[in-house]
Amino acid sequence: MDYSSYRIKKDGFDTFNYIIMIILAVITIFPFYYVVIISFADYAAVQKHLIYIFPTSINLDAYKLVFKGEMFLSSFFVSIFITVTGTVLSMIFSTASAYALSKSFVPGNKMMFNFILVPMFFSGGLIPYYLTIQKLGLIDKIWVLIIPGAINSFYLILLKNFFKELPASIEESAKIDGANDLYILYRIVLPMSAPVIATISLFYAVDRWNDYYTALLYISNRKLFPLQLVLREAILDFAQIMASPIGAEIARNNRPTYTKALQMAIITVATVPILCVYPFIQKHFTKGILFGAVKE
Repeated sequence: MDYSSYRIKKDGFDTFNYIIMIILAVITIFPFYYVVIISFADYAAVQKHLIYIFPTSINLDAYKLVFKGEMFLSSFFVSIFITVTGTVLSMIFSTASAYALSKSFVPGNKMMFNFILVPMFFSGGLIPYYLTIQKLGLIDKIWVLIIPGAINSFYLILLKNFFKELPASIEESAKIDGANDLYILYRIVLPMSAPVIATISLFYAVDRWNDYYTALLYISNRKLFPLQLVLREAILDFAQIMASPIGAEIARNNRPTYTKALQMAIITVATVPILCVYPFIQKHFTKGILFGAVKE
């Protein structure tokens, strides 16, 4: 085959791929971009239909109102507590359980794995689950947002399969030198597992940060509402927000505030913190998923 014609075909194919990827990137990014520019929208500009793609002015009123709201600040710190504490506890429990399940010599290994696997496909239903939470005394407690979902079966299986693929000779050498299982796990296995640990930690953090359904079911104390539940109220029923301290601030200032700008500002503030986590573990993400692929 003529090299020049092959090169032309390859360049043409690459160009076509780049164009398709750019189009897909624009389609994916534009909704986020639109949310941000509307959050900075000036009321008068929006009324004149001057802001859709390129903002004609920057107005911080919506963000000022958001951060003045006690409900928003309270829910923001609740979400941070749930995400940080929940992710740490989940990784401790999941890592310890996965390491034990990855060892075939552990008594009852297969039976325990089946106990973990079955709930992935079958559940007792919402009412029995609610009654269980109630009997445990977790209703209207912040720990109901952390403890019941402390271990995700799928993430546990990913960790288990990763640990199972690690060279057994490394652990055997450590045991010859007198190391026990805990020392091997925290000083040898975990440093070797940085990609999958970072990836699963991200999954747990995103799950915690985005969870509103658990709070919707089990939390009635508004002081314990996570940020996503407040965001849900702001989007579905703006009257809830206008009845809050934010609405009182709007009335006190006696000036028009574009309601959608306020909604978009809440969405932006709720989204940015978790997005900031991705760049720090991006290099581990793909590697971790491939190493933890399910092989059962």
